Amino acid sequence: MKDIGEGTIRRIDWTELTPVVLLLRIFNIALGLRILLIALIGLQLTVLLNFLADVSFVNPSLIEQSRHGEPQSYLNLPFDVLYSGVVENTFSVWQNPKLCFWYPGVVLIWLLCGGMICRIVAVRLTIDESEPLGNLFLFFRKRGIGFISAPVTVLLGIFCCFLPVKIAGWMLAVPFLNYLVAFFFPIPFIFTCLTIFLALVLAVGFMLLFAAVSTEGSDGFDAVSRMFSYVCQRPLHYIVYWLCCAVLGWLGFVLVQFLTIFAINLCWKTVSGNPAEFSNPAEFDWLITTCITFWAGLFDSLRLAYVFAWFWTSSVAIYLLLRRSVDATPFNEVYRVLPPVVRSLPTIKSDEHGAPEIVPPPEPV
Repeated sequence: MKDIGEGTIRRIDWTELTPVVLLLRIFNIALGLRILLIALIGLQLTVLLNFLADVSFVNPSLIEQSRHGEPQSYLNLPFDVLYSGVVENTFSVWQNPKLCFWYPGVVLIWLLCGGMICRIVAVRLTIDESEPLGNLFLFFRKRGIGFISAPVTVLLGIFCCFLPVKIAGWMLAVPFLNYLVAFFFPIPFIFTCLTIFLALVLAVGFMLLFAAVSTEGSDGFDAVSRMFSYVCQRPLHYIVYWLCCAVLGWLGFVLVQFLTIFAINLCWKTVSGNPAEFSNPAEFDWLITTCITFWAGLFDSLRLAYVFAWFWTSSVAIYLLLRRSVDATPFNEVYRVLPPVVRSLPTIKSDEHGAPEIVPPPEPV
């Protein structure tokens, strides 16, 4: 609560009284133009990478219908059916060598796009400001390596914990050494439990790594330390926060899906009159059909872009709540990156008597 003296209350800061209300801002922030645009760019880059690697997330029946000039059927299918083609793909590198660049490509795309979204959301939720584009690029130049080093640090830890278990398995095949492994079996068992623990925490809380780097400007070790600290010390808080975010995100997705499908169908019927006529190549050029299908698919993918925007926005909001609960850190603390100040050199000129004097440069604004 903010007062102006003599006990008069000017306004109530609900985030201080009930911090969980911070989650109510997720829907509004996730629908921001820059956040949706970044999520849409990341989604389209992923689709392009899928095409290059022969990985399809689209139902095969949709592809055949589109090839036969039926783009309007694209709009009449449920959201989950549209991307169900992934279950028919094999993700084995041996069967599809192109996956060797698909896996790191997808990770790199969403490291960049997810990190940018998290940074914008962190500044918006903490000090309620919009991060300028120049400051955003400057942040990535200085602290962007943390988005890569944080998950790599955890993966290296998992590998180091699993390595003794693998060595014990190799020793079992060696005569006489197998008795040693059997006698000291609790050692590989402990390392196995530790490996499972690290993998479980990483799978559950990896999004907090990005939130920590975006909010604190952390390096990889600090982000990993915060992730394990917050998830292990406040597991119930973490689960409840994600359940609340899931409910709010589902309501937001229903609204976005309704508006998107309604707008596309209304525009389609208004422009074309009868969508079924597009299946007649004699009356409509294939280029027109392809262009309209492309734009309809692009606008329709806003639904999936909102899901990514909601996910990264929720991760930053949950991180701020956990940080306040564990470390008692106020919501308005965030790492700021300011552009370097360029100062000009002083000038030398002569005074009225001809003596040189130094004129200091103007102060930078």
